[in-house]
Amino acid sequence: MSEAARDIRQSTRMTETEALMWAAESDPWLSSGMGSVFVLDEAPDFERFLASMEVASHSLLRLREKVDDSGGIAPPRWVIDDDFDINEHVRRVKLPGKGGVQELLDLTAQVFQDPFDVHRPLWQFVAVEGPSRKTKDSIRGGIIMKLHHSVSDGIGALRLAEMYLDFERNPKPAEASDLPPVPETEEQPSGAVEVLLSEIDYVVRQQLDVARRVAAEVSLWSADRARIKDAVSSAGGLLKSVSGSFTGGYGENTGSPLWKNRSRHRHLEAFDMPLDDLRAASKRLGGSINDVFVAGSAIAASRYHEERNTPVEAFNLSFIISTRSDNAAGGNSFAPIPFSVTGTPLSAVEMFEEVKTTMAAKREEAGATSADAMELAAGLATMLPDSMIAKAGRARAAKHDWATSNLRGAPIPIFVAGGQITHMYPVGPLGGTAFNLTAMSYNGNLHFGVFIDPRAVDDPKALRRHLVEAYATLCS
Repeated sequence: MSEAARDIRQSTRMTETEALMWAAESDPWLSSGMGSVFVLDEAPDFERFLASMEVASHSLLRLREKVDDSGGIAPPRWVIDDDFDINEHVRRVKLPGKGGVQELLDLTAQVFQDPFDVHRPLWQFVAVEGPSRKTKDSIRGGIIMKLHHSVSDGIGALRLAEMYLDFERNPKPAEASDLPPVPETEEQPSGAVEVLLSEIDYVVRQQLDVARRVAAEVSLWSADRARIKDAVSSAGGLLKSVSGSFTGGYGENTGSPLWKNRSRHRHLEAFDMPLDDLRAASKRLGGSINDVFVAGSAIAASRYHEERNTPVEAFNLSFIISTRSDNAAGGNSFAPIPFSVTGTPLSAVEMFEEVKTTMAAKREEAGATSADAMELAAGLATMLPDSMIAKAGRARAAKHDWATSNLRGAPIPIFVAGGQITHMYPVGPLGGTAFNLTAMSYNGNLHFGVFIDPRAVDDPKALRRHLVEAYATLCS
């Protein structure tokens, strides 16, 4: 889609954080599948879409790579799948019944509930055709995108999408002769000794890099004594952040008494609002659109519990800080910041103020250490067996009520497979929480995806209703 070539992250090995998300995949409760679902004004041209994804797989080799975790002390490596077949990753289906938006959302939830095939590249697309018998509520078509979080975060995934999204309905397709060749599979170390030496080499190189950075910092202390105090303060903040990464950062607060159960089951709700309404609300209330976005989720949670006569001391939730400093597609550069808000019923304005103030304090507290803390905690965690990672992950997620994330999409209409995208609903990683609320701006609207564990939130429709009403209240 973009005329300028986009840099692409295609490192040979996973980062420590990506390796942790990969290890957690052994427990379906903690799956970090993410993506989106597009509603189209026309049925997708499957052959065109298949061809576009073939082109994308030649540029972004991660789409042709699978995980090799046969090593031990170093993170898993990405290797070209010699048996790669685009038809195993791009398929098409026809919606059953009346084929409305909810049927598309239900299909999306099922796609995400199904586990990844760990022996193949970690992504899947489904081109959806509307029903043969159309009604006023039927959709024409859709596209479901699912990928593992170890492949990319939300921003990287949006940039990846430029490879198959278009600025016009039927652009000229790329010629097969223009495709860059797929490189041959790199020769991998064979035998226990060779594998171990390769792993040791990687770890030593990483440690030497850390040592060089530490030595460079210490060499400056004699010239600038203030750096010693700053370094100690930074180290203390890093250790606190690492501790929070393991515990969830919620202290003794256990969160919602209604949303304790967890399962592998998934349910998806969606809605949208005019972006101008949210922008005006943020200006009137003295905050940002993200403040309004997160506050709306807290108001909805409070009203959900109040409706059920269930008091809550405090809710545990999180927001995302992007640590990305490049303009590349793929890869992961983010840090989840956990925090708590009161469960005591407040007015919409009071809840907005509490959320805004708390998030600002947490953002300042996290500072530059948030990404380092997450990577260090992940590195320590990946030393544990997968069974212990899953057990620790479940214990941490049990206190985490919901996660939030806000993404910036295209401000103009865009197309895919011959259809114009009318709605672009994100699907954030659940990762053991009760629900994930992700919003993405597109063409003048903010589109909300509410990805829910229905064992935790047993009335998803009520949660959606409270979310819609909460944002309407904030915007009134």
